[in-house]
Amino acid sequence: MDITYGSDSDTRQGKWENGKFTATLPLNDDALYYTVSAQLQGEGDIYCSVTIDGKTEKAHASGGYNICHAQANQGLLGGWD
Repeated sequence: MDITYGSDSDTRQGKWENGKFTATLPLNDDALYYTVSAQLQGEGDIYCSVTIDGKTEKAHASGGYNICHAQANQGLLGGWD
């Protein structure tokens, strides 16, 4: 599985281990978004999510080489959408 995650100014490579991937980053109030993308390598089924301040954005992908992409965006008036 090919995993990338981070914010608009900090992209990182993730590692799929024991059937899961979890990461925690410090919250940067200047970030416009936080995201995670995971691409299946052949067949599979995956759920992904990003949680900030108790709000969760979720996504799902299944089948060969599809991409699960979840993103939390900074709101125009503050907070996270």
